[in-house]
Amino acid sequence: MTFHEKSRWIALLANLAAWSWYFVAVARLHAAGVPNVPYMIAMMLPVIVAITVIHIVAHVAVALWKPGEARSETDEREQAIARRAASIAYNVLAVGLVLAVGATLFNWTAFFAVNAVMLVFILAESVRYTLEIVAYRRMAA
Repeated sequence: MTFHEKSRWIALLANLAAWSWYFVAVARLHAAGVPNVPYMIAMMLPVIVAITVIHIVAHVAVALWKPGEARSETDEREQAIARRAASIAYNVLAVGLVLAVGATLFNWTAFFAVNAVMLVFILAESVRYTLEIVAYRRMAA
């Protein structure tokens, strides 16, 4: 497994874990009738900090484990994998944003719109990471 593949795994798992916590916590607070929307939106800050710390610690650990791998440049295949995954993820992002913005026509509050847009961004990034991982696994097989 290359450093770039490990990097995608780190990013995918960190994003899924942290953002899952956020969306579950916000859904529970909203279902319980907690009307403090600024507090729920502010819950994004610890998620962003946690993801940043996880990325830094995990990447440093992987780089220290195999320093030669960490210094390697991306080759043409890895660049093609990244371009294809980004292209598909962009389509997911575009469709998701159109749906999220369109949903505001049905009297969504700003709170729901902000969370819908965040969810679309996270979904698109998760699709990108997943497609890159699948391509790396196919390349390794």
